[in-house]
Amino acid sequence: MAKKKTGRRARGGAGDRVPRKASYSAQRMEAILGRLKEQASRISSLARSMDESRLDALQIDGHQMLLRGLNQIDNFIDNASRSVREARTRKEGL
Repeated sequence: MAKKKTGRRARGGAGDRVPRKASYSAQRMEAILGRLKEQASRISSLARSMDESRLDALQIDGHQMLLRGLNQIDNFIDNASRSVREARTRKEGL
């Protein structure tokens, strides 16, 4: 039996949805890469500071957010790689 709908719309209704797919240019990907490099640099700096201060471990709130974010980045890279392969195949087929 199908689940009954409550009639309420989540997040303000279907009109507020973010599109599932978006166009990415090489320039836009470079901007993302720059941001990732900056974040990697900051994390590296934190690790270096911990090492220099001889800290064994830290209790950091929000660590699950980082793990989910890393998984999302992996998924994005996989999807982008697939899109590149598909675009190349279409272009070669023309």
